[in-house]
Amino acid sequence: MKKNLIIGIFSMSLLTTCVYADVLKNSLTNLMHTKDKSPVVDLGSINLNAKSKHHSKNDTIAIVDGNRLIKKDADKYLKQRTHGKIKDFDKISPQQQKRLIREMAFPIVLLKVAKKELTADEIQNAYNNLWMQKTASKVNIKDEEARVIYDKIKQKSLDNNNTNPIPEFEVIKDRLKSQILEKRLIGNLMKDVTIKVAQ
Repeated sequence: MKKNLIIGIFSMSLLTTCVYADVLKNSLTNLMHTKDKSPVVDLGSINLNAKSKHHSKNDTIAIVDGNRLIKKDADKYLKQRTHGKIKDFDKISPQQQKRLIREMAFPIVLLKVAKKELTADEIQNAYNNLWMQKTASKVNIKDEEARVIYDKIKQKSLDNNNTNPIPEFEVIKDRLKSQILEKRLIGNLMKDVTIKVAQ
């Protein structure tokens, strides 16, 4: 159960990572000026008045290695890919639909390969790192906080008559911020955890 949960979270993180990948975001500009040879959705050739099959939101639009892709997920993905300009999978041509489905299939195929090639420990490490990055991106450590730590370290060094030179604040500021961030994340994560040491 735990392994399935980890794999599920890992797969969602891969999907999210793929959806927001800079490569995909940056390709939107190029797509507006390319022919249909592009492997991704070509926004320049979308005909919003085209007649196409209408799918209900829960209709299966494709099956990738046994995984159903449903219309509402395609709508959501298309909306993200086009920055809200197009929100309906049925509004793009069948050729463009195939390209969009191919993009959506990539994380599914990637997960399948990852399950075969990564160990449970590697999957756990990837999940941990992703969580740390996601959580860390929401925390802003100010220079003033790092300066307080720096001043304490410097004072302690002076009190102990340490002759080793202390680097300037600007040189070690980012390292101090990383240490503060790590300590804060661990503190927040562990604050409600009950640990009983077996005897």
